Amino acid sequence: MNVISLREFCDEIHASAPPEFWTAPLDVLERAYNGIGPENWPGWARKMVSFLLRPFSAAALIHDFEFSDPHKSFGRFTDANCRLAVNIAKEAVYNRHARYIFAGVVAGVVCELFGWKAYQEGRLRDDR
Repeated sequence: MNVISLREFCDEIHASAPPEFWTAPLDVLERAYNGIGPENWPGWARKMVSFLLRPFSAAALIHDFEFSDPHKSFGRFTDANCRLAVNIAKEAVYNRHARYIFAGVVAGVVCELFGWKAYQEGRLRDDR
């Protein structure tokens, strides 16, 4: 799915996102979105996690957007991880897969516990 479709889907499920997400230029969203998992993970690990969490691409787009924001703080980091959990739950319910709500909670907690370094290093990709 491309970022236009993902943002439209985020709107459709009433995803939680910072206000600037809704008005961000598409090229910013494209440069922020990396799928699922931090850039510094080995390729095999990102592929595995992306495969397991593929139904939650909209939640990942918002999360990646927040992780690429240059204004870093622990509060914003925690907000992004909480939103990830909430948005995965919203996607799961919307797609009638409520059994995956737990995956949202796990993803949010894992990011909170182990994602601080990835958050601090998060940047927009330079596609030039």
